[in-house]
Amino acid sequence: MTADPPTPLTERLASINGVASVSFHNRGLWVDGPLLDVEAMADAMAGLGIRLGSITAIPQSAKGETTIIYHFISESIIISFKTQTRNGALASLAGRLRAAAWAEREIRDLFAVDFPGHPNPLPLIKPSGFANGMLREAMCGPAALAKSPTSALRVK
Repeated sequence: MTADPPTPLTERLASINGVASVSFHNRGLWVDGPLLDVEAMADAMAGLGIRLGSITAIPQSAKGETTIIYHFISESIIISFKTQTRNGALASLAGRLRAAAWAEREIRDLFAVDFPGHPNPLPLIKPSGFANGMLREAMCGPAALAKSPTSALRVK
């Protein structure tokens, strides 16, 4: 398999502090940066006129780090930046990218990721009495398997 030739866009993405690789997969660009400077990423994308579409969080363990994927959308391509939290946190982009505000609050509620610098870190969807990260353990714990399927329609 050969690498795609660099373009001005891929070269610009590769120049963002912390980017390890830029590759083309499934009609989009994937940027991997375990130590990505997310603020530099946000500034670069804003400078290119490419907007943030969504943010995905994938907890890696019940008490560990979380993979965060920032999905940017232009008219012609989706660019996804994959990074990881450091000590359970990543700098907030809400002050730079308005679309990050609610997504960061939701990720904090569900997966206990801290976004220092968020202008409004109040819970978004967390019910009263629940701790931050209410889905983290459920997503990282072993799946419970039934010994035999049960159904109300089952004939005895």
